[in-house]
This record gives sequence, structure tokens and C-alpha cells, in this order.
Amino acid sequence: MAYPQGNRQAKVANREILRVLCDRLDHTEGSWVDELPSVLWALRTTSKEGTGVTPFHLVYDGEVVALVEVGVESDRVQYYNEGNTERRLMELDLVDETRAKAVVQLTAYRQWVMQNYNQRVIPRSF
Repeated sequence: MAYPQGNRQAKVANREILRVLCDRLDHTEGSWVDELPSVLWALRTTSKEGTGVTPFHLVYDGEVVALVEVGVESDRVQYYNEGNTERRLMELDLVDETRAKAVVQLTAYRQWVMQNYNQRVIPRSF
């Protein structure tokens, strides 16, 4: 069974990856294979306008700790507590609620985009 909406989403995601890869390769010398992991990381950890959160947050219900933060001992890494597993499990239980909020925000964003688009359309009858 084919899913046309899913195919469109895959095309948009692939187009975004290619766009960022092309931009990155214009500024640096190297192969796209070397740049792909950093491009994917950037796309997964950048907040999206439609949902207001990062794709990483929607999957794992937590913010990313960048490798730089681990190396320089940021507050998040320094004050990490191993006994915090109970709180983390509670956050994971709420991941469905976070995803539902993102869906509501995305729907509102789509309606806003559609409304703005429709304001600029000039109706014509033939």
C-alpha cells in the first residue's frame, strides 16, 4: 500500500538534507559522506517552526547535550545525578503528551500558513 503523504514528507526531508549538505560543501572541501553526520545532527537538534521543538526532543523527550558541553563540563553535565532515574522515567511517561502538544501546534501553524496563503489568492472564475 502506498502512502502519498509519507512520500511527500520523505521528499521534503531529503530536500532539506541536500540543501544543507550543498551549503556545507560550498564552504569546505571534502566529501558529502564526511559531512552527513554533522548535517543530520544539526537538522535533528534544530527547533522547527511548525512544532516549536526539536525532532530529538519529540523522540527522546529531552534536550540534547552537545559534545562541547561534555568536554567543558557545563552545569548540565556537572550537576548530573545518577539517582535522577525516577524523574527521567516520569518525563518519558509524558512523552506522548509532548508529542500531542506538538501536533496541536503544528496544526495551528498549518492553518495560519493556509490563511495567509488564501489572503493573497485572487479568486477568478472561468
